[in-house]
Amino acid sequence: MNANYTWAHALDNVSTGGFGTVPSESSTLDYGNSSIDVRHRIAATVFYNLPFGQRSQGLKRIVTQGWQMNLAGAWSTGFPFTVLNAMDISNTNPGASGADRPDQIGKARLNHPSVYEFFNIGAFAAQAPGTLGSERGNQIYGPPVRHLDSSLFKSFALPRETSLQIRAEVFNLTNTSSFAAPNAILGCANFGQLTQLTGGYSPREIQFAARISF
Repeated sequence: MNANYTWAHALDNVSTGGFGTVPSESSTLDYGNSSIDVRHRIAATVFYNLPFGQRSQGLKRIVTQGWQMNLAGAWSTGFPFTVLNAMDISNTNPGASGADRPDQIGKARLNHPSVYEFFNIGAFAAQAPGTLGSERGNQIYGPPVRHLDSSLFKSFALPRETSLQIRAEVFNLTNTSSFAAPNAILGCANFGQLTQLTGGYSPREIQFAARISF
């Protein structure tokens, strides 16, 4: 069995959202959680040779001996993101979309987030034209990423130091969805909703295989 926990905190002044609102004040206005900040991550693996058939003989030994069960799982907090205005209200990047941050007028975090409202959409409002919004960059974190894989192996001893292993493998055993960050463009129809899955996500997959070692 192997288990690892990682705590990390990445900070920068270039990826917090707002895209360098005032270059001379980047270290003040745009300093915050980095877009690659994964605060917590746990990964674990278990490989277990099932203790069956150790003293069996004949056909019973062939059926009951040589089984191995494996589990591999990971859980991590999501990536941070920034709520942005649909239009450049501060006039720091004229004509651009999603180029500046709005005012934050309330608590963004919800006690019970859902697919339809992952954060408090009422906590943000467009600032006065020509001014900078009060929201800090990358202060909200997206959904966690988690998956659990499992497999079951059965090994058979063959003549001349040859062995056969048959495998049943299940990826994303719990068929858990991994959502990307919600829509964070203020004023869009699906503002605050989870509408996309992470890039590497796949639903539950089952595969069978055989391997001969000689």
